[in-house]
Amino acid sequence: MITFREIKKGSVVLLDNEPYEVLDRSFRAKQQNKAMATVNLKNLLTNKVIEKNFPSSATVEEINLEEAKAQFLYKDGDEYYFMDQKTYDQFSLEKFQLGESVNYLKEEIVIRIKKFNEKPIDIILPAEVSLKVIEAPPNVKGDTVQGGSKIIILETGMKVSTPLFVNENDSVIIKTKTGKFDRRE
Repeated sequence: MITFREIKKGSVVLLDNEPYEVLDRSFRAKQQNKAMATVNLKNLLTNKVIEKNFPSSATVEEINLEEAKAQFLYKDGDEYYFMDQKTYDQFSLEKFQLGESVNYLKEEIVIRIKKFNEKPIDIILPAEVSLKVIEAPPNVKGDTVQGGSKIIILETGMKVSTPLFVNENDSVIIKTKTGKFDRRE
């Protein structure tokens, strides 16, 4: 058990038997009242973000989610299918659970999964991924006046701003934290 005064951003806590990630926390104390902790929490099962107030001395159970390696297999509608690399069990996660991570998923990519009660609930992407450019506008002489960049479309459907030298069928490295072009492969 840990108090809300000791809790850190990024911690995972158990509230109402569901895992929540602490996105932000702040404290306020009024003259004659007890200090209160205002905590922004993200439900890891539903992806809903809530804000709650707790007495700063209130306790909560901090939990560690299990992690395992998995391989992305395929997408079927809004379902994304993976295979645990240790047990070879197949499982799916819905698009709403994955959020922006779907922009980086291509077949056979190896990722890490977070599990709660042995059930996969989220994925952790590698720091960077290699994706193929499927659409890139041609370069036109004089384009550098506007900053020397263009918008391309990657194999996952993601749109990214890149330098002018990137062409169709090139493979590019994209940083998963920022979603920005890093380099051409």
